[in-house]
Amino acid sequence: MKLLHLSKEGSRTDLTHLVQRITWSGSYQEAARKLEVELAVSVTDVWLRSPSVELADVLMLFSGKGEELFRGYVFGKSKTLTGNRLTINAYDGMIYLIKSELSRQFQQVTAEQIADVVCRELEILAGEMAYTGIPQSFPHLAKTGYEAIMTAYTTAGRQNGKRYMPRMNAGKLDVVEKGAEVARRKVLASVHLTESSYGENLEDMVNTVLLADEKGNALGHISRPEWVSSYGLLQKVYQQEEGKDMATMAKSLLQDYRKNASVELLGGPDAYDLLAGNAVQVRESYTGLNGLFYIDEDTHTFENGQHMVALELNFQNVMDEQEAEQPVKDADPSGADKDDIFMYLKEYKGG
Repeated sequence: MKLLHLSKEGSRTDLTHLVQRITWSGSYQEAARKLEVELAVSVTDVWLRSPSVELADVLMLFSGKGEELFRGYVFGKSKTLTGNRLTINAYDGMIYLIKSELSRQFQQVTAEQIADVVCRELEILAGEMAYTGIPQSFPHLAKTGYEAIMTAYTTAGRQNGKRYMPRMNAGKLDVVEKGAEVARRKVLASVHLTESSYGENLEDMVNTVLLADEKGNALGHISRPEWVSSYGLLQKVYQQEEGKDMATMAKSLLQDYRKNASVELLGGPDAYDLLAGNAVQVRESYTGLNGLFYIDEDTHTFENGQHMVALELNFQNVMDEQEAEQPVKDADPSGADKDDIFMYLKEYKGG
């Protein structure tokens, strides 16, 4: 591994020889990837002089083969009078989308166009934005740039069935289809795993969706009767929105019970793409982890020449959903017709 420090004045310093421990992590819910570095420092040893790392300076992490793994900005640092370690926390450029707000009225623009607009306004370099082609309208008032992008992609995802996640790539913002990229390594119990666990919970289940018109009047509902019978009624309300197919949007709210797992494994050069937002194949028969799983959270730890990886896995592909405010009224509304909705209810429930 190689760790570089780039000051705001443009100087570069190799900090690799000072590294005691590196933790590189990310989550689909937290968005910004984090780098926590512990450096050996000393008041008396000239070879361990504390480096001059300032807030908002850049840290870059590279693999042994020179592949850029992380590029981020120092958001915190600490050390003690008697201690011999300097701890530095850095986040990738996503942190500025999370910390910066804007106000805009988006009208008949796609999620990818909204992402480009947000990047320009908040001075973030735009990369590759996942294509949706679905125009939408909503106000975004005094909320973050990250929320604007995820609101747009949440709405698009509910209509096309896909899940999306933003991530930084070499200093540019990409929005990718979550789970589309499968990690190179197939995780095998006999070769890689040091620990694994499996669990189930009903926390996020939705087995019935009540349909309401724009005034809140009930129109009907869709449900999974077998889920209701087994686990009890867990209901959400979907209120009709202009320009969106009511049946499609309501159906997207139905959620089965969540099955999740965690694994700990030995890392290596082929494990750097075990990242939140990607998928991974696991073979571990005792706990039933056999198949393709979605990575919700990853933590890579480098210490004493060893690379360890901890992953939170999900059987379902989920995204960090953000809700839009009341949509802007369009001149040409295209809400779903009530007859179409009830025809859909009849077909969906097998009637």
